[in-house]
Amino acid sequence: MKKRINLLNLVFFVPAVILSFAVWNDYKQDVARVEDRLQTVEGLFYLDGGSKVISLTDGSDGMDAILYDAATHQEVTTIHLRSNIHNQFVGTYQKGNLVIATTDDSSGLQLNVIGPGGHVEELVKGTLEFDGFLTSAVHHWNGRMLVGGETANDTFVVGEVKDGVFQTAYLNEDTGLPARPTSMSEVMGSFNDSRAVPLYELDLKDGSTAYVSGLLNAQHKAAMRIRPEGGSGFDAEDQAEQQFAALAGVDPARLWRTESGEPKQVRTYDAVKGDWGSVVKTPAPVYQAAVFPLNDRETLIFGSTAKDERKGQVTGYLYDRQTRSFTDLSQPLSSLEPKDVSSGTLSFFKETGDATLYFTDTEKSAGWLNVKGGTLTRMTGEALQTWQMAEGADRISWTSFAHYLKRGNALVINWAIWLLIPLVLFGGLGLLIRILTARQKKLTAEGTIVQGTVTRLQETGTYVNEQPMIRFDIRFEDEGVMKETSIKKVASYLHAPRVGDPVMISYNRKKNRAVFVTGDDLPQIAPKVIRDAVLTRIDSYGKAGRGEALLLHFDTGGQTYAIPVVQPNGFAYRTGDKADLMQIGGITRLYNYNRTRDPKGADQLTLEGEVIRIEHVPVEIMNRQLILFELMLSHGDQRSRKVNSQFVPVRLPVAVGAVIPVSVNKAEYEQELRLLQGKQGSANVTAVQFDGTVGERPFARIIVTRNGIPYRIEQSIEPLYGVEVGDDLWIAYDEETREAVIVQYASA
Repeated sequence: MKKRINLLNLVFFVPAVILSFAVWNDYKQDVARVEDRLQTVEGLFYLDGGSKVISLTDGSDGMDAILYDAATHQEVTTIHLRSNIHNQFVGTYQKGNLVIATTDDSSGLQLNVIGPGGHVEELVKGTLEFDGFLTSAVHHWNGRMLVGGETANDTFVVGEVKDGVFQTAYLNEDTGLPARPTSMSEVMGSFNDSRAVPLYELDLKDGSTAYVSGLLNAQHKAAMRIRPEGGSGFDAEDQAEQQFAALAGVDPARLWRTESGEPKQVRTYDAVKGDWGSVVKTPAPVYQAAVFPLNDRETLIFGSTAKDERKGQVTGYLYDRQTRSFTDLSQPLSSLEPKDVSSGTLSFFKETGDATLYFTDTEKSAGWLNVKGGTLTRMTGEALQTWQMAEGADRISWTSFAHYLKRGNALVINWAIWLLIPLVLFGGLGLLIRILTARQKKLTAEGTIVQGTVTRLQETGTYVNEQPMIRFDIRFEDEGVMKETSIKKVASYLHAPRVGDPVMISYNRKKNRAVFVTGDDLPQIAPKVIRDAVLTRIDSYGKAGRGEALLLHFDTGGQTYAIPVVQPNGFAYRTGDKADLMQIGGITRLYNYNRTRDPKGADQLTLEGEVIRIEHVPVEIMNRQLILFELMLSHGDQRSRKVNSQFVPVRLPVAVGAVIPVSVNKAEYEQELRLLQGKQGSANVTAVQFDGTVGERPFARIIVTRNGIPYRIEQSIEPLYGVEVGDDLWIAYDEETREAVIVQYASA
């Protein structure tokens, strides 16, 4: 019998042997086709003083920004950029980072700030969906990125990315216009330096016309001017230009522009009178020139040493308006080719105070130089493609074989499975389970636990043991920003999450990757507490239940945090007060506010709450919908009902049956469980006093009377309902200690 079992086990090696030959043949063909796998470069940018290179390539459902180390040619990280099929982008440099704008059919405008280390920040907190192409709505201007136009929901907006911060101004009747806008267009020449400042023209519902500046002021507003009746439209544009230029600190009478006729030198230009002046006196003449305003202080004049650029060398001078001096860049720029002068495809970038001058080419090349000396370095897309090949990838070697296995195609996965089957049969199952469990816990620990929603699922075409590998697209909120990620998992359609289902994931921001997590994988996560943040501003959003919806702005450590809350009657948030904030699951919330002491002790308990009822409140703040949940809380074998309102991202729906994390005061929750086991009945509120908040729920000390007997209630309350003198509450109470808790509110 023993021999029969061993022979039976050996049968499982047969598929492994057959698949081994298939894998080897596929690997040899893979080596022969190595160049076919190279990604097409759509754009190139240098970063970090030339030590990093970012390559924009076609990716799955968008573009990939691949960050390389320029010295070692090694990939540092890959950043997915959501984009539509056109893969258009606009880039600029701000605060040592690269700002990339793309557009996605489902999410609209995408603004990503990529740091030298691979850190990514999304600037667009909401959704701006512009009609038409990206390049008709987004422009690079003097180191800024300007956004403007009509959005998909018939809203008109201008925006500006400056110093890594994105601000927008929405154009409507409330901004001072006599009527609502019906169309918006760019004033001709506004974004190619024909005018002193960028201008938009608005057609209004009443037949009038308004002009809007493309630059925002310190209050993040756009200057406007109504076109007077009669007169020339050109004169009205000029008057608006002069007004907006004065507000922006630009002298329209002293502009530098390239003359239209030969030999195309740079001259002064008076946009007020439309007069051309003398040639700008550079240290040596520059012909076939182009002017690049780099920032608020510096301008680059770029061109040729000869009137016929093919007979001269490339040259250029950097002018600083503050010091009124030129920096000669002729020597490093001379390494460029004459065709670079006439192509008109180069764009130059330089930040004030930074010695690095970057340039990029729509022909898919990029370069940089140090303006204080040094040579110019240039990289082409074709040259960068060689970096995508690992050393030895174009020949048979252990290195190329290892890279082949890492890519894990369907054949490799099946081969690996059939190799594992005999090992499992020979006693390796326990070891395999430990390895997989350890890997899952490692991946979970490396990320941040957040809740997401399945937006799409699709078969990849790979099957493992007759089970399909499914790609799940997950939408979730991280640090106040809506994001999307994809997770591939072998699963049966019978047991896999479906579109709209809530799921828990662990999201690794550095690697921009995520894995599913289950209750067994969840670690005990302590929220990050931010102490002593000062409330600096309060915005009202109208009624919410019996209270008022507010957006609180807290400042601490040079950062501002905006937190939506509901303020019940009798309780007031006041500017100047201090609060502790907490960050958990990528979301910033109140930990406590203006407390005189930690009510019932400071220990917080994070519980799982199963949603058993949902009520949508007609309040939306910062793309978050106010929702009242009725939850069944679980703590060990104890269960209790609780109502709790939360501001939930609009695009992150939560359905009945979902499990969400709920933070409660430990001592308060234990008291509630104890009192719920006693008597219950109605009671009338005779006094209410507030003492700050526990989380976003005001902490109240309430006196109620039942049958003439007073009872004390000390607990945090649901702000949508609130508690006021005269309310009739349903309470759970203890006749001996005279303690009570609220079971049902007057407005519940």
